[in-house]
Amino acid sequence: MDIQVHSFNKHRRLSVLQFSTPAFNTFEYISGPSAIEKNFVEVREVSITGSVNNLELVNLSDKYVFFMDGDILVGAKQNRVLNTSVFVAPNSKINLPVSCVEQGRWRAISDKFRPSEFLSPDKIRAKKLKSVNENLKKGRGHFADQGEVWNLVNEFSKEMAAFSESSDLDDIIKKNRESLDRFIDKFPLNNLANGLAIFTDSNPLSIDIFNRTDIYQEYFSKRLRSAATDVFNLKEKENSITEAEARFKALNLFDELEKIQFTVHNGVGIGTEKRWDTDKIAAMELKHLEHLIHFTLLNLDQVKN
Repeated sequence: MDIQVHSFNKHRRLSVLQFSTPAFNTFEYISGPSAIEKNFVEVREVSITGSVNNLELVNLSDKYVFFMDGDILVGAKQNRVLNTSVFVAPNSKINLPVSCVEQGRWRAISDKFRPSEFLSPDKIRAKKLKSVNENLKKGRGHFADQGEVWNLVNEFSKEMAAFSESSDLDDIIKKNRESLDRFIDKFPLNNLANGLAIFTDSNPLSIDIFNRTDIYQEYFSKRLRSAATDVFNLKEKENSITEAEARFKALNLFDELEKIQFTVHNGVGIGTEKRWDTDKIAAMELKHLEHLIHFTLLNLDQVKN
C-alpha cells in the first residue's frame, strides 16, 4: 500500500505520522458514537438479565454506521468495549460481541448505552485483537478472553495510579484526562489524512486507516489518547525517529503483511474481515463491497520503560 504523508509530529517518546491512502471517501456512512448521539442507533442489553459478552444494536436509520474496535460503551448493567470494528446496515438489528471493562458492577443505571469519549488503550486493544483472532480460527466467534481483559484493566489502573471502585476502564482514563489532553495537544489534526501510524521511540505502536476523512477526524483525539495512555508515563529518553524513518517503517509493515498468512471471516454486521497474526503484531481489515472501511494494526510487544 502506498501512502502520502501529510504531517509528522513528535512529543517526548511518542511520534505520529498522518497520511492518506490512494483511495478514501469512497463510501458514505457515519460513526457509531455520532449515530447514538443522534438517536439513529440504540445499543442495549440483550435481555432483562443481560449477557456480559453480548449486546443488542438496533440501527433505526437509513444510514450505514461504523463502530471501531476499542469503542467504549457506558451505561446499562456495566460498561463494555467492542471486540471488533463493526459495519452496520441501515434499518437492521445485530448482536454485538463485547468485553466487560467494569468488573465491579452488574446493575442497570440506564436502559441504553451511550458512547464514551475514550477508546480502549492500545495495549488492551492489541491483546484483545489477538484473542479474537484466535477464537475466530477455532470457530468461537468474535469473542475475547474476558479474564485477560479484566486483568489488563487492573494492570492499567496500577500503571495510571488511578483507582476505580468498580474497576471501570472509562473512569480510570477519565481521572487522567487532563494530563492526557496536555500530552496529545502537541499533535495537531491534519484534515487531509485518513490514516495514522503511531510510534514509541522508533517502534511502531499502531496503525489505523479509515475510509472517510470525517470519521478519521472524529476518532483522531480518541486514538491519540488511546496510544498516549501507554507511553506518557514512560521515562524521558531521546526520540530520534525521523519522518522518513517513520514512513519507511509503516510501509515495511504493510509489506510484511503481504507475506503473512491471513484468515477471512464474515463481519459482525456486514462486510468481510481479513485478519493477520504473528508473535509481534495483530491486524484486521474490514471491507464492504471492496471498500476499505477500517484497517488496524497493533504491536503486541509494547515498550515497557
